[in-house]
Amino acid sequence: MTNDLTLSAVYLSILSSQARLGLYDRLWSDPREIKSQLNKSQCIIQDHIAEIYGRDPLRASEMILERCYKKNISVIALPDERYPTLLREIHRPPFIIYARGEISNGRMISIVGTRNSDRLSEEITLKLSSTLSAAGYCIVSGMAYGIDRFAHLGALKSGGRTIGVLPGGIDSIYPYRNRDIYSMIASSEGSSVISEYPPGIKSGQKWTFARRNRIISGISPAVVVVQAPRGSGAMITARYAIEQNREVFVCPGHAFDDNYEGCHDLIRDGAAIVSRVEDILSVIEPGYGGLIDYSGKDESDNAVESAVIHIKPESVSSAEQKSADFSRYSGIERELLESIASGNADIDSFTRNSSYSPDAVLGAITVLEIEGIITRKGNNLLLK
Repeated sequence: MTNDLTLSAVYLSILSSQARLGLYDRLWSDPREIKSQLNKSQCIIQDHIAEIYGRDPLRASEMILERCYKKNISVIALPDERYPTLLREIHRPPFIIYARGEISNGRMISIVGTRNSDRLSEEITLKLSSTLSAAGYCIVSGMAYGIDRFAHLGALKSGGRTIGVLPGGIDSIYPYRNRDIYSMIASSEGSSVISEYPPGIKSGQKWTFARRNRIISGISPAVVVVQAPRGSGAMITARYAIEQNREVFVCPGHAFDDNYEGCHDLIRDGAAIVSRVEDILSVIEPGYGGLIDYSGKDESDNAVESAVIHIKPESVSSAEQKSADFSRYSGIERELLESIASGNADIDSFTRNSSYSPDAVLGAITVLEIEGIITRKGNNLLLK
């Protein structure tokens, strides 16, 4: 991109009342053309930008580019081919993405959850992140404490890629105790931290976190919620994902645990339950037909098992399924198992042809998954 095009894009990104000015109605127009059509009286800078760069939008834009150049920060405008493809599709995407490191336009998955995570949820996050990373996915999260931290760590410790989406300026380390993650990302090939805010903008304001979350969900085709109470930032991200037509996956938690209430709400609303990484890959990866073997182990700093994946053929043949003994099961659970063994493994088809409600069917599936009798791959079920 030319310097004047980038300068014009930065100019538009720092203006107040962008919707009122009709900027989002002309997202795909040349930023230089849009800028030239604005009256000077309309060009008022957002207050948090003006505090750092002054009230003159042209001079402020020039200062932002100068500071980015000195700090080796990439400035990626909406028309730039480096701009994340899926992020372009969301409602009111950022005009500018500031980046430190390399933004990959390859396969991505976002993992989010509470800052007040427990040990089990952290182990789950590490395993999900490291396994998905080893399968070639870039892990996206929000650089916060708790689940976000372990999502980034899982990718980095497995030698994979990760993107941290910041709630403040691109040069702002927040929270500061996560500065080790910043250092690891800086030395990790293919990883980056990104923000829609230029250098110098402080983190910590609630509205910046909410806006950050729409990027976390919008940049990838799927969001995995590991542990989230009601009203948490992770739930905001999940709601954005639903609005953006992204896949939402949820790790179920303990009954009566407030830290999982948001997860349970999402499950009741139809989000897919994650019990294995296959539950995610079978939905978002066209043609996926293998299982993941977790036989390999590595010791991490946290003494958590790190999955090593090997794609292999289905482990249960149709002949073996038909000979399985389901005598200890009854009712809907037995009907489900017999249906799967006979070759009818489609959940929607079973529900339509049975006398049971969709909630009852999903409840039985969950019970059988927990018992380790079946595994779910998208809308299909398999006997283990």
